[in-house]
Amino acid sequence: MSGEFRRDMFRGLNNPIYRGSGYEDKDDTVKQSWSSGLSQFLNMLRIPRRQTIITVLNTLLLFIFLYHLPNISTPSFISIGSRGSSAAPRQMFISDPAELTLSPQQRQARLLEKARDVAIASPNFPAKIWQTWKTISLPNDDDYKLTSSWQRLNPSHDYRLLTDSTAEQYVIENFNATDPYIVHLYRSLTQRILAADMLRYLVMYRSGGLYTDLDTECKLPIDRWLDDSLVHLPGVQPSDINVVIGMELDVLNRTKWSDDWVKDCGFSQRIQFLQWTVWARPGHEILRRMITSLQDTVRTDASLTSTGNVQSVRYTGNQILDRTGPWRWTRVIQRYVDEIEGRTVSIEEFGAIRGARRFGDVLFLSGSRWSPGLEHSGSDDAESFLAHHFHGSWKGDDKN
Repeated sequence: MSGEFRRDMFRGLNNPIYRGSGYEDKDDTVKQSWSSGLSQFLNMLRIPRRQTIITVLNTLLLFIFLYHLPNISTPSFISIGSRGSSAAPRQMFISDPAELTLSPQQRQARLLEKARDVAIASPNFPAKIWQTWKTISLPNDDDYKLTSSWQRLNPSHDYRLLTDSTAEQYVIENFNATDPYIVHLYRSLTQRILAADMLRYLVMYRSGGLYTDLDTECKLPIDRWLDDSLVHLPGVQPSDINVVIGMELDVLNRTKWSDDWVKDCGFSQRIQFLQWTVWARPGHEILRRMITSLQDTVRTDASLTSTGNVQSVRYTGNQILDRTGPWRWTRVIQRYVDEIEGRTVSIEEFGAIRGARRFGDVLFLSGSRWSPGLEHSGSDDAESFLAHHFHGSWKGDDKN
């Protein structure tokens, strides 16, 4: 290929700037008229035609370059969902200072309104069963038998086993946009029992349904639980209940059960609510408060370490129970009940439950329902909805 031909191909044979004087075009009449008009226009602007062409080409190249720029990845700690929006999404897990100024009546009214909103948003308890383990391979054959009981007796429910990888993905997808510190906290906790506790609250708050530990066994189909419980509460409808809580400890008899016994057995008080199983509609205030409370506490604990990082936080067994476990869970629930009832509910009112008892939109089950066979709480196996086999896979995490 000759240099002249390559030059013509690059410049364009029809470009009036580069055509030779002997070149003829059958459309010359039209093009000359157009070219003449363009020349007059450019002459008026005093812009040379060659400069105009170069400017247009440079602009085109710049556009192509910008269009093909690689996407810049954003760290997961940053709220991905808020980029490009006029306002950041509302943070969910934050304490509201304004609540401190509310009267008991105002707090009660606010909680009753939230309870109605939860019931409207989710008319039924979601037909979902959630369990968690490190991988899809369970520890032993007994665990497979236990998990299969949930699927076998509840075929209409969506069963999901969250592994370490899928659980982290769930937390990122559901909370990174609004509460990136929650994602950071979940990822950074060295003692993974803390993250496991945290995960159940996050899943129940976002998705709802039933969370239950891997070492539990279903004894009665979930669809029967509410109806069987409300038999003891005439006038209470399933739509009145947004969250169901199980009793782990009921030892109000101080003569039979001493304070030392309570302490030695790892309980913080004589009434304690279990959290190996949680049943809730999504968005419940108890769950939001629990997540907010543990987040604030662990953040404070981290700030007191030598590094100031969450990774440096280490807890003893009792501290784990207090930070993310049933001790804190019980306190959060009791305060919620006080506020939605508009009074201080005594600890005795949670004792000796037969069947179920209702406070606000919370249904409390007797120990026989979710923790049967416990002598100290008078639990009866015959009335159980589930059985807890106490494998205690988390124990020892305080020594890691």
